[in-house]
Amino acid sequence: MNETQVKEIMIPILNYVTVQKRNTLVEVLKSMEQARKSENEHAHRDAIVVDANGVLIGKVTMIDVFRTLEPNYSKVEQQKEKGILTADFVMKAVKDFNLWIEPTQTIRERAGRLMVSDVMHTPEKIEYIEETATIENALHLYVMGIHQPLIVNDKDGNVTGLLRFGDVFEVVRQQLLGCSVS
Repeated sequence: MNETQVKEIMIPILNYVTVQKRNTLVEVLKSMEQARKSENEHAHRDAIVVDANGVLIGKVTMIDVFRTLEPNYSKVEQQKEKGILTADFVMKAVKDFNLWIEPTQTIRERAGRLMVSDVMHTPEKIEYIEETATIENALHLYVMGIHQPLIVNDKDGNVTGLLRFGDVFEVVRQQLLGCSVS
């Protein structure tokens, strides 16, 4: 791969959907919808959570929303830590923990009560990447299962943007299409 740097394809922090812990999940979803309908070229499926000073303290992603809407996923996670994840395990867990059997109305009502603080994921150190890192470095993190999106820092540790897996894939796809095959 070439040496494309993360900062070349990241979404600047100012262009990202931002919310606070006191917002409701419904408010987050409305903010995402508004961003999707705007002239913004980056349709967001997640948001960053900032404190009163605008400092990133977490993120709300699609997986966070689904895991929170179905509280029994926490039980599955506990069981998963005891063994290897297989298709049989997943299907047994769906049955054993009654995943997603509640009526849609019950799930909607739960979503209406949820606050960002209930849903948000607090990033771990490994979820941060320097803006001068190569997309290859980012790709390694994603393939190894890091919670998306990656948070991009400058050399001083200030958050400057977010890097989505789909954007990394698009760069790699374009590079591969440019290769001549003999």
